[in-house]
Amino acid sequence: MVTEKKLIPMPAAKRIFDVLASAFFLLASAPLSILILAAVWIEHLFLGEAWTPLFYTETRMSQGRPFRFIKFSIFKPEIIREMKNKGEFIHTKSLEHDGYSLTRVGWVIQRLYLDELPQLFCVLKGDISLVGPRPVNTAVYENHIRTGSLTKTALKAGLTGPYQARKGELGAGQERLDQEYLDMYGRVSVWKIMICDLKILFRTLLAMIKAKGY
Repeated sequence: MVTEKKLIPMPAAKRIFDVLASAFFLLASAPLSILILAAVWIEHLFLGEAWTPLFYTETRMSQGRPFRFIKFSIFKPEIIREMKNKGEFIHTKSLEHDGYSLTRVGWVIQRLYLDELPQLFCVLKGDISLVGPRPVNTAVYENHIRTGSLTKTALKAGLTGPYQARKGELGAGQERLDQEYLDMYGRVSVWKIMICDLKILFRTLLAMIKAKGY
């Protein structure tokens, strides 16, 4: 695990904003979430998997702490079931891009980032922040520990981050953008951090509108 000296505490103002904003977005997106859940269930019904969970969960890491990561189910139930039965580690990123493992509903909501809406509960609970480096699974996290990289370990993970806000842009490498965000913490005031977060949230909304979540 990361030592305490390498953990950067979240400013109180950022946490207050997380609570207020996540509560607002949860209420505002409730009708949409209900529609998504209905669409997921209907597709599962046609696949003969009516009783398959409507949410996908796994253990991920945020600033040295494991938490239950949750998103709408976007994968074909038999794919996840087969991997679990074989005891294989599930790397969701590879499943999202293999061209086969996503359901039709999953393909649509994943491109719009809407599969991530349930993580607003994780923000409200305090497991993650609205903005920060995206949480990774335990295998990837342990690799960051071994290599001494702090981009996924020092800060509380986020619902969105600098890379997600600039996905598709030329030269928008995730490691570099996460490092730039981390470096910012050591040289600017909390209010400048908040302004940066608001910019990232706005850019993320644009990325959602442009369906860049792939």
